[in-house]
Amino acid sequence: MDERWYTMDRPKSKYPKMPMSDRSAQFAPFAALTGHKEAVIEQGRITQEKRILSNEEKLEINEKITELMHLKSKCRITYFEKDKTKSGGQYMESVLSFKRIDELNKVLYFKENIQIQIDDIVDIEVLEK
Repeated sequence: MDERWYTMDRPKSKYPKMPMSDRSAQFAPFAALTGHKEAVIEQGRITQEKRILSNEEKLEINEKITELMHLKSKCRITYFEKDKTKSGGQYMESVLSFKRIDELNKVLYFKENIQIQIDDIVDIEVLEK
């Protein structure tokens, strides 16, 4: 048996030696299906359906909007916000400062740079100044 291989030096690489921290990265797990995890999370996210208001509820909301227009104060408003990616949406509640109304397009504008369709409002409470 030839004993020379015991005494031979390790072969020299033409590439610089890689630091240990970089070597470990080559064994890190990877996502074979890019975006799959996000798609699963998005699919599991629950949305609500917009409920249809009765004529009495619509009339009450219109009266409160008229009061808000005269007082130009803050209000606590609950409205439906349509989801950007799925059918349905969610109900939001905010305290906002009234700015103006666009009666032609049925939109309320608020000082917080928010616009809400009147048809999306389910409850509105005028707050004192």
